[in-house]
Amino acid sequence: MRLSKDTWDQIKAGYAAGVGLREIARKMNVPEGTVLARAMREGWTQQIAAAKKAVVIPQSNAITPLQSIAAVMQERGERYRERVAGVSEKVIGHVESMHPDEILTRSSQFEKIDTIARRAFGLNEAASGQGALTLSVLTNHAIVQVKATVPTVPLPRE
Repeated sequence: MRLSKDTWDQIKAGYAAGVGLREIARKMNVPEGTVLARAMREGWTQQIAAAKKAVVIPQSNAITPLQSIAAVMQERGERYRERVAGVSEKVIGHVESMHPDEILTRSSQFEKIDTIARRAFGLNEAASGQGALTLSVLTNHAIVQVKATVPTVPLPRE
């Protein structure tokens, strides 16, 4: 039985795709011995193995799922920070219009507003060289900040 070059190319392509030689022979009504002999004679198995090794998987520019989650969380944090900053700006205008005695009476509320504003505007971060360490950890949609400061030593009196 004489097969065309196209037929042999199809058989070889099927084998390269992972279909067994005997199965290909049965489906194409070609004697199994003919297909097995040609594959062995031409070294199809070695050719296919060499071709697979030569294929280099291109580096992907896609980000990992963890990077994607981090980017989304950062975007959400920035949007939240902007919203809180806007609210803080509105509130401070109201506080400024209050009488000083009323501000003192409501000092605990003012401290809460100040804390929120400082966090939103990043004013709690110490300048370098002040001996403060800020560690922020994301836990369940909240940021926990741990601060360690160097204790001040009183200067001796003259």
